[in-house]
Amino acid sequence: MMSAGHPFRQEALKILSGRLEETDSASRHKILSYCEHLRASYETRDIDFIRQVFSDDALIIVGHVVRSKEGYNTALTDNSKVRYSIRSKKEYLEKLSHIFNSGKDIDVRFSEFRIMRHATAEGIYGVTLRQNYSCGAYSDDGYLFLLWDFRDSSMPLIHVRTWQPSSSIVAGDDDIIDMGDFNLE
Repeated sequence: MMSAGHPFRQEALKILSGRLEETDSASRHKILSYCEHLRASYETRDIDFIRQVFSDDALIIVGHVVRSKEGYNTALTDNSKVRYSIRSKKEYLEKLSHIFNSGKDIDVRFSEFRIMRHATAEGIYGVTLRQNYSCGAYSDDGYLFLLWDFRDSSMPLIHVRTWQPSSSIVAGDDDIIDMGDFNLE
């Protein structure tokens, strides 16, 4: 059994409890597996897996923390700003390749998973999770939203990837981007 602090524990307990439909349980298990593979692919610099899992038309919104000189080597603070950009899959992979080729250590941690099944579109799931990312002197802490398409079970795809800093989220507020923020019809 997973330890109490394991990032996948809450979602795994839903699967093990037997209270989910069989197909939903299998999909959630597969989602957790793919999320872990995605996380590890950044640390191992597996650009081929990342290329495979993102849809060619994926909406990719990245955020980059820009700090004042005093806050350069610290986590996101009040003297930090976030610059958002929309990237094509090609642009995202080029930037990622540059980071991977820098040789700097990359550490990615996921926690606070929430998996939502789309109400009407079979095989579509939204995953919201907290991501702690560091690469060299840069680090950030934020919420990642991934819109997964499992309609082709042999080749799940990510159609949407968004990131927002955790400091922009007010406890108990509904500011975290999720599936409800996108028109999927």
